[in-house]
Amino acid sequence: MSFLQVLQDFFEDLRREGVPVTPSQAADCCRALLLVDWTMEDYFYTSLYTTLVKEYGHQAAFKSVYRRHFQPGSRGEMSRQERPGAPDRVRRPIENTSTYAGDALPVHGMQSLRGGLSQGRRNPLDQPFSLASLDDVRKMETLFPVIAKRLAARMIKKNRKNDRCAIDYRSTMRQSMSTGGVLLNVVTFQKKKEKPVIVALCDISGSVMTFSCFALALLASMQRFFRQLRTFAFIEEVDEITHLLRAGDPLTLRTSVLKNARRVMGARGYTNYGATFKGFIERYGNILSHKTSVLIFGDARNNWFNDETWALEEIKKKAKKVYWFNPEPEISWSSGDSRMLEYIRHCHKYFSCPSLSELERAIGQL
Repeated sequence: MSFLQVLQDFFEDLRREGVPVTPSQAADCCRALLLVDWTMEDYFYTSLYTTLVKEYGHQAAFKSVYRRHFQPGSRGEMSRQERPGAPDRVRRPIENTSTYAGDALPVHGMQSLRGGLSQGRRNPLDQPFSLASLDDVRKMETLFPVIAKRLAARMIKKNRKNDRCAIDYRSTMRQSMSTGGVLLNVVTFQKKKEKPVIVALCDISGSVMTFSCFALALLASMQRFFRQLRTFAFIEEVDEITHLLRAGDPLTLRTSVLKNARRVMGARGYTNYGATFKGFIERYGNILSHKTSVLIFGDARNNWFNDETWALEEIKKKAKKVYWFNPEPEISWSSGDSRMLEYIRHCHKYFSCPSLSELERAIGQL
């Protein structure tokens, strides 16, 4: 295997881990490697890191992929094959006692590393929330800045498209009469730009904690795009956590919510969507208007309590739109204590979001 092939595999695995590697960055990386001594571990590592990593959150993923690909001895063999004209000091293999990224690692063959990598690895964006381990959660957390930028770019593009105003033919023709019918000025209808008002209801119970807190982190990263964003968390009761969303770090938001939200647990601590919707209407119903979009994040599993669908229907009547984001696949919506099929009758749109990529795609449709 040539060293260029090894680099290509390295770039592909970085992308799988959520580190964006563009063609220009790959070209810069190759040019940088031609200028350094590959037998010097610090030089080699720094050349890769400085040309490929552009976000601080990608540092851990880069180090992990680097360890899998460049074991002591393997890089030296590739350098001798690919650079026969290089000076002797460059063609010397790295000694097996060397370390990289500060950690001593055992020596394995490149093929065994590649074989282990290809088995059972999953893109963090496609990792199901229900099966995510602690390591998977940390990898997904590093993707928040990337996803926020994608959604921001999508919103800006959508806003620019909506800026195209229709021609006011009546006013245009009226103005042309002063110039003998010659169209010198085109009059268009003026559009009022207004950022939407968002109200988010998030289930933060143990069964959907990862999903709901990822949703909160994305909303926290994007709240500058909304004229008003008010967020409410619930388990058995509902309570506003807008101040936590504004002041918290997206990477530690789920911990902050569980620690500082006071009224969400209720007396029993079991998820109760019926009581939540009823309590929201009674305490916060006056904040809803024809400009408000309501986002609900949760699995609709009600622990056999009363559905209180009338309360969600009342929310729909007062709000402009009601969207539901469910982390379970649609096939599970009719099983057990899930009341999703009853609740979606009072939603304008509903989405199945079992992974971070699906959640990103769903929020992008707002």
